[in-house]
Amino acid sequence: MISAWTKHLDTPEDKERFQKEILGSKRVLDRLSQLINEIEVDQDMIERNPKMYELPNWDYRQAHLNGYKQCLKTITTIINLDQGKQ
Repeated sequence: MISAWTKHLDTPEDKERFQKEILGSKRVLDRLSQLINEIEVDQDMIERNPKMYELPNWDYRQAHLNGYKQCLKTITTIINLDQGKQ
């Protein structure tokens, strides 16, 4: 779990209590991660479709997809509770 989860808390007791709540939600967060992965696969298929290049302003669409994928990656990093503290 990254430290961003608890950086808003002041006392070690509050941090520990909140960490337990988060770890109690691990199953839900793991499912959320799976759903995000499915979205990423769908986005990759859209991105690789040659017809995308036939659209006007395809480069702006590509930039949008890149930003969207970066956002998904950031969220995945945050909800991954199995990583070391950062």
